Amino acid sequence: MPKYFSPALGLSLLLSITAHARPISEPAGWSGAINLNLGYSNSQNQFSTDDDNQVTSDLNNSGETISSALLFPLLTINYTSQDLRNQFFLGNSRENLGRAQFQYELGYRRMLSQRSKLTLAYFPELPLLNETWSDPYLTNVARQETEENYQGGRLRYEAIGDSPVTLEYVYAKRTIDKETSGHALFGANSTQAQALRREADLHRIIAEGFVPLSKKWTFTPALAYTTAKAQGSANDFNQYALRLNALYRSGQHLLNLNAEYSYTKYSASNPVFANQTQQDDSYSLFALYVYNQPFAWKNAFFNLLAGYSQSDSNIGFYDSKGSIAAFGFGYNF
Repeated sequence: MPKYFSPALGLSLLLSITAHARPISEPAGWSGAINLNLGYSNSQNQFSTDDDNQVTSDLNNSGETISSALLFPLLTINYTSQDLRNQFFLGNSRENLGRAQFQYELGYRRMLSQRSKLTLAYFPELPLLNETWSDPYLTNVARQETEENYQGGRLRYEAIGDSPVTLEYVYAKRTIDKETSGHALFGANSTQAQALRREADLHRIIAEGFVPLSKKWTFTPALAYTTAKAQGSANDFNQYALRLNALYRSGQHLLNLNAEYSYTKYSASNPVFANQTQQDDSYSLFALYVYNQPFAWKNAFFNLLAGYSQSDSNIGFYDSKGSIAAFGFGYNF
């Protein structure tokens, strides 16, 4: 269930529609978009696998600050039936993008009425996309990278019974290719090391509302609950989140604003940090601006995006923050 700011947002938002607008796609048949983004990111996070963050002197800090340039070429493809009621898609799901979430999916949408629709999607493991430290708790020696993957699916029912209410359920399985957390501190077969295992089954339920403020502005508040059952008890958690999203459309202009707060409480104490039980408060802000048909170029668009996120934990090792800014050019086909 990965979540992070993505320069992919401009790609699919131009193809997107709200659950209260019109049929899935016009015209029927194949459609899609390609988008190239160039940007800059800045982050501080003990789990960043950048070379500058490979060695940490102690476990009382949140890691080195890492800055880097970004280049993202992206593609999404849809196929819509002749009656405009069925659609298959591959790439970035439309409803995830406006809330600053990014993942590749293979899915199906079905219009149930003029406004209601059902989405079923699967997101696979993507090698080399996510990496973490095999044992993040090593000090004064180089930590080794390993793959962290998520695989799962989601079911989304938009505008239930033509109402302004949407419900979504998401399941994801998190795997760590080589999990050695705490092995150096406690021994591979110790009770403490077993409590630090990160592989987990995650479940998320989201309830959204839809508020049309005017012909140009819409507002979408949402509540989300996530629970994780990990192989290590120190990584079991319950998370509660509030998200506020506003969308503005006028002529060639589209502006998407997203703010989110979450509180995460872990279920058991962490043996690395004097048996403290982790608690996190997280905040994020995201803005995307899209300009359609610049210089009268049909089907083309420019996009600008900026985002900031921060997580404050009662254990300083888990504090993190990051920001991103990017400029993109895309083409709808």
